[in-house]
Amino acid sequence: MIQAMLLSVLVVSICTAIHYLVLKRVSDTIAQRKSAAHGQNLGLAVGAITIAHVIEAFIYTLFFLWAVQGLQIGALNESGPAGKPPTMMDYFYFSLVNFTTLGRGDLTPMGHLRFITGIEAFHGFLMITASGSFVLQVMAGRAPLSDKG
Repeated sequence: MIQAMLLSVLVVSICTAIHYLVLKRVSDTIAQRKSAAHGQNLGLAVGAITIAHVIEAFIYTLFFLWAVQGLQIGALNESGPAGKPPTMMDYFYFSLVNFTTLGRGDLTPMGHLRFITGIEAFHGFLMITASGSFVLQVMAGRAPLSDKG
């Protein structure tokens, strides 16, 4: 369990730093543009945030793989009859579904992987909420994290 907790702290730290850096860069870019570029600013914000979320989910994917294949502290199983072992795409799909809190249920974490899964869902919800707040501020014509915005 300690390994799962430490992995969770590490992956949350990495993904939060990535998220902040992306939002800060977008905000600074918006602050440097003319105020008439609302549509471009919104497109930049939504595009950058989408890419950041996909990257963050992929980082969780790598941590899931490490936890299962390297540390052997859990497993990711298909719900239903046992079949072939999950592929990298299965792990990535599971992470995206979990990060967005969609929770389809077709893949099931076992062992201490369940802890990391819960942390990912909480962290994904937090990052999506922060992103939504950021987008609303961009729509209002502000550069939320910029000293000039």
